[in-house]
Amino acid sequence: MTESSGIGRSRAGLVAVIASMAAIATFYGYSGQLLSFVLENEGESGSLIGLSGAVQMAGIFVIMPVLPRLMRRLGPARLMMAGASLSLASIIAMALLVDVWAWFPLRLALGASQSMMWTTGETWLNHQSDDQNRGRTISLFMFAVAIGFAAGPFILAETGSAGAGPFITAGVMVIAIMIPLTVSLQVRIARDDQPSARLHQYVRLAPVPMMANLMFGMIGSAFMALLAVYGLRLGLDEALSARMLGWQGWGGAIMTFLLAWLASRFDRTMLLAAFTVAGALASLALPFIPWMRDVTTPALPWIDDIGGLLLIGYLMVFGGLRSAHYGIAVMLVGDRFRGADLPSATTVFGMMFCTGSIMGPAISGLAMDLWDPHGLAGAVLLFHLLLLPLPLVAWMRRHARRRG
Repeated sequence: MTESSGIGRSRAGLVAVIASMAAIATFYGYSGQLLSFVLENEGESGSLIGLSGAVQMAGIFVIMPVLPRLMRRLGPARLMMAGASLSLASIIAMALLVDVWAWFPLRLALGASQSMMWTTGETWLNHQSDDQNRGRTISLFMFAVAIGFAAGPFILAETGSAGAGPFITAGVMVIAIMIPLTVSLQVRIARDDQPSARLHQYVRLAPVPMMANLMFGMIGSAFMALLAVYGLRLGLDEALSARMLGWQGWGGAIMTFLLAWLASRFDRTMLLAAFTVAGALASLALPFIPWMRDVTTPALPWIDDIGGLLLIGYLMVFGGLRSAHYGIAVMLVGDRFRGADLPSATTVFGMMFCTGSIMGPAISGLAMDLWDPHGLAGAVLLFHLLLLPLPLVAWMRRHARRRG
């Protein structure tokens, strides 16, 4: 195989995984809120809705012990297609039986399939990148994923949550995940190598990105499961409540351009700390969403809905901060690990996200029941503050060593 053909295959692989991950993000942004809306309309409590979302994220623990080996044996494209098939079966079963208790095992299976696809895709992406182009590649990936993540809630706002139609739409999204993967079925990742550490040791080897993804999972899943419910309880209608998460996604898409520039010029650990502080400040504004929506001013007569623009701007900023948080963590994993260690490290990275995703909705749902509805804002603020010391201490220690 010539060098040019190898480069061509590498680029085709990147295009395939980014396109498929964008479709996964669309499905994730759509289905997460769809299931929450269905349960809310069934009259379930915030705690039970949050617990249902948490069970879905527990699926990573079902697949985690064998996931690195499956990546090396089957290759990323084939494994992602297997995960998509399981997602499709789970969605069909949930459409046929709408019951919160029957959904618990089905959402566990859905979570296992989503974790299989997402973790494999992250590994594939870092495998195809090098130190010189990783920031640019991850930013391109984040842009595509943010567009997909933003599109999901907007599609849900059009389909609504009643009847079989929304579930059929979800099934079409899953099929769209599979299509780009067909061009890269022969890709393999360190097929004959063995990792240098056991799975649990990767947290100690790279604590900053691992704990960052834990907190990102807590914050992201809390919003995924409960932000629309939060909007409903603040008095917003269902369509606007669904679009709130979508506007955060559009903010994430715009942030990728700034992040690519920042990640190539500044220490990434310190950037993580800065974005964590900014996220904590942004969470303080969550209770003021109705005020933002209702702002009017005669000084700007050419703007019909200044309150709507203010709300959209706030949500986009918050979404951009969340997207940067995740993107930097992915870069730090790619900077740290290579070869057979990469699938194992990325599996643990995904496990941390899913662990956070179990904790986030459960804690936030309970907080909403205790302080209705602003417990969500308090929980998200707490999650940011818990993460903040870790990147700060890591950066100060490294800075002290360099000075020494």
